[in-house]
Amino acid sequence: MKFRKSAFRFLALILSSLLFLISGCSIWSNMINRMMPADSRPYKIQFSVETLTPAQFEQVASDLKNDFGRDFGHIRKFREQGIRAYEGPKTCLTCHKEISVKDHVTEKEKTVKLMDNLLSSSHYTFFTTRHPNVYGFNGKLADNFPMGKIDRPCPKPGSFAMTAWAELVVTEKGDTLSEGCGQCHIGGQYQAPLGSMMPGYEVLDNEQQAIDCLICHSNAYDMNKKVVVNDASGNRWGQDRSMRAAMAVTKTTSQMCLRCHQHNFGGDIYIDTADPSFMQSMNNTGNKRPRVLHPGSKRGTPFSPTWDVHAAAGVNCTDCHITEGHLIAKGTHTTTMMANDLPDVEINCEKCHTNEPHSANKELADYLNSHVEKIACQTCHIPSLHPDNATMRDFAHPKFEEHPGIYVYDDMKKETAPGKGIGYMWWNGDATFLGNPIGDNPNGEGLYRFYNPTHVWPEFKDFDYAGWYENVMRPIARKKSSKLYMMKYFNGRQHIDLQNIGPFGGMFVPYNLPTYYTTGNPDEAAKKEMEKSMMKMMYGFMFDKYLMDKFMTFMDVDGWNTKAYDDVVSGKHVEPRWLPADAMLEISHSIRKDGALTCGNCHSPSGVLDWKALGYTDDEIDILTQNPLE
Repeated sequence: MKFRKSAFRFLALILSSLLFLISGCSIWSNMINRMMPADSRPYKIQFSVETLTPAQFEQVASDLKNDFGRDFGHIRKFREQGIRAYEGPKTCLTCHKEISVKDHVTEKEKTVKLMDNLLSSSHYTFFTTRHPNVYGFNGKLADNFPMGKIDRPCPKPGSFAMTAWAELVVTEKGDTLSEGCGQCHIGGQYQAPLGSMMPGYEVLDNEQQAIDCLICHSNAYDMNKKVVVNDASGNRWGQDRSMRAAMAVTKTTSQMCLRCHQHNFGGDIYIDTADPSFMQSMNNTGNKRPRVLHPGSKRGTPFSPTWDVHAAAGVNCTDCHITEGHLIAKGTHTTTMMANDLPDVEINCEKCHTNEPHSANKELADYLNSHVEKIACQTCHIPSLHPDNATMRDFAHPKFEEHPGIYVYDDMKKETAPGKGIGYMWWNGDATFLGNPIGDNPNGEGLYRFYNPTHVWPEFKDFDYAGWYENVMRPIARKKSSKLYMMKYFNGRQHIDLQNIGPFGGMFVPYNLPTYYTTGNPDEAAKKEMEKSMMKMMYGFMFDKYLMDKFMTFMDVDGWNTKAYDDVVSGKHVEPRWLPADAMLEISHSIRKDGALTCGNCHSPSGVLDWKALGYTDDEIDILTQNPLE
């Protein structure tokens, strides 16, 4: 019976596609949404609109100038055009239907529709389809495939964007907290933009008008309003749509970007006293239903004046992260940031510092510059991680935190030092499906392996990892030249569907966050989340054929086992496991000049580099462990 229902849905999808060709995108989009569970569809949202009198408008304008010490251009424009209320994208589009952008290929200016540009960006979609540097464990390029935060587990709360979008957590004390992946998303709907994953989907007006433009573009955005709101259609994330925020619109600044991105750089606990404006989310967690703060940052590399020379110098995020309107480059090198709007656009230090960056010490300049060909700048200039970072996170044994009164995962290790929290890897810019940097030692000796499982699962204790590596991965590792990079260790123990596993890992079972936080029982939290409609659909026929079969092939698993659903719901064949091999996270922030590694930190018998693990011969090691300046 279940198969017949799934087959019927798939047939309906085929028929819908024919209607799409005949009737246009909007009919197709509506049909896709009708096939989604009711709690996962977009709805029309009636946002409250604040309308100012002329006197109130001038008072807000005066307050903004006093608070920020500057004039905002939109105040004059609003005054001249009589705009006294902000109605979201509808207001923005009265002037900004089209924008001029620089084409990243031709480098020529072109005019594009703003909304088309925005809706194709990963900041809206939560995924991209191009991944020219990501390889599955089957050796195939994981390209032309929707992948990003929308369908990959987040190691912060331990859940999926497609299920844990906006949750209310009521503590034993009666406090209500806000949690979920939607807090770091510009869409304001009740669910992630799931329809956008389907080919030919046209984003509906209800979805467009719910977009939060001001969180990225207003100097005066109040993060205290970014909390979960519950209305007749379900839970969604609130927005600051005040006229004060709208009147303070500017081009993006680092502080605006960090309202979301500091979450993984420095974490939700650290606040830089030198300039707390870099930590707006941490300082303004919500007056009502405050957001859950997650201890243990993912990367441990805050972008703030105390920790980063570029932040201290006033460098803006988009000075390095080149943009094409709302499309933002993340560079050609990545291990875990799978969604990348402009994957062909390079981001590197040499664009500002040239390939001979060392000049201050004339005696050492030539020697130091000779390292640039083989060693990435970050390797020496990120000498440590912030103390509040996670290198091993155990979701299976949460601990109770008196404040804010919830159970939180156990960060078993928070290593900060080279050789502990920081590892050194050869990297050519490519990565595996689970965040392992692909590369090889340029000496060509074949002694280096970037994948060495330390938590081999019992089902695969006899798997020939060495043979697989030589046959599948070494040829890929040698396709491009590699440099020595420093990377952040991370591993997490989380519940796994043991009927969908392979030698390199398996399908994570997400946690129901209210259950996890209030009971501290991850088994029950996993069962509870599996009851959600999107999880049931993920194990259904349509997701199987459209997405999950291909997803699992990149894990080197032969297809997606949809029959496992009932067992997972009941907790059978589910067990918390560590990833077989640590993920190595790319890190490029918290760059420091003072305190950078020096020659003796590497070239000594007790240095930070494990020369043998890096694939050097004994003769090379004898030379490399001697300080050339002594």
